[in-house]
Amino acid sequence: MPSAINRTDVRYFMYHGHMQLVIDTRLPGGVRRITLNRPEAKNAFDAEMMQAISQSFRDAAKDPETRVVVLSGAGSHFCAGGDIEWMKETLAASQMLKRERAQAVSDMLGSVHALPQPLVAEVRGAAMGGGFGLVCCADFVVADSGAKFALSETRLGIVPAAISPYVVAALGVRRANRLALAGTLIDAQEAKELGLATHVAAPGGTAEAVDSLLHELLCSATGAQRLTKALFRQMASPVSDERNAALAVEALVNAWNQQEAIAGLDAFLNKAAPPWRA
Repeated sequence: MPSAINRTDVRYFMYHGHMQLVIDTRLPGGVRRITLNRPEAKNAFDAEMMQAISQSFRDAAKDPETRVVVLSGAGSHFCAGGDIEWMKETLAASQMLKRERAQAVSDMLGSVHALPQPLVAEVRGAAMGGGFGLVCCADFVVADSGAKFALSETRLGIVPAAISPYVVAALGVRRANRLALAGTLIDAQEAKELGLATHVAAPGGTAEAVDSLLHELLCSATGAQRLTKALFRQMASPVSDERNAALAVEALVNAWNQQEAIAGLDAFLNKAAPPWRA
């Protein structure tokens, strides 16, 4: 059975100073682990980290030796979504830069969603906003029983735009609305009941649960898995992924232009209540 302690090849993508933002590890049996590595920021992503994530997933997609990919976060959390300082900087940027950054978010999510191999998300701690979107791109979600999930954007005065195609595909419109419009925080068990998490592990037990799932996945033929995943995606999509992604980019640029976004992020950074909660 594959185990994360038996490394065969480790590569690092992008740096913040001396910090490797994504750790790309090849394990025995065709397993590849992609680890988000900004634990001090709860693995929140900015421009450099998004580029690193996209590159890792594009490389994995092209690698014939990779049979399954595990996405996880270093430290105590999976991913807190977009970096707040990066988003605040974006709100003050030109329309051209806003559009470029919105496209970068969309491209990152698209690279994760387009992975032809089975994708397992191992979730500990928080999966918020864009981190929630990454979870929705996965085929399997193994959540620690203490994990927390939220579509928290509307509480900050912004819109879960770039992740919307993947959230709606994973949850359906009604359940997506329930979580997004209220910004509700849910636990792992409720995530499983909603169909977001596929497995809930005992506290500290995600590694063992992931290994068990990998053992099952590696019993199936690689080519058949890829064809099945592609077929099911086509069957489930009433409109093209490209159209949905384009709509999401436009929605994100529009959201970044709203005064609510500026007020909401300022309130968050200052640990104050936003105007709509005053």
